[in-house]
Amino acid sequence: MKISTKVVCGIMAITDIALYSQEGKAVTVLSISGRREISEKYLEQILPSLRHAKLIKSLKGSRGGYVLAKDAKEITLAQIINALDSNILNNEIPTVNEESDSFDEIIKTLLWDKIEVSIQSIAESVTLAQLTSAYLEKIEEAAGAHMYYI
Repeated sequence: MKISTKVVCGIMAITDIALYSQEGKAVTVLSISGRREISEKYLEQILPSLRHAKLIKSLKGSRGGYVLAKDAKEITLAQIINALDSNILNNEIPTVNEESDSFDEIIKTLLWDKIEVSIQSIAESVTLAQLTSAYLEKIEEAAGAHMYYI
């Protein structure tokens, strides 16, 4: 399975928005870019996909930026991935030739369909809130590991 940079950066961006848009405070492209080291121009290409999928919304004005469109507990990794690249969780298997149709169908049924169901199930079970929480735990763990006491 190939995961595009767009998907990885999109997941990082929406996680950043979830972390920093507390109490309706908008998160700017510039701030996401600085914290995540992702080009502003690239973020400006990614964020509209998340907005179009109604996962984030943009706020205009001097305090504008992006906020989550709904609670992080209601946003799944599957929704984020599908908004950014609908081909990842899709099981389109190419046909080699007409003679291979029945063999392809057997492989599809015994292997690819089961893999797709597993991946889809996992992606639907992980929420943005869980992802954000795991990220914060990792940051706290890393900070604790470097504490020096005198």
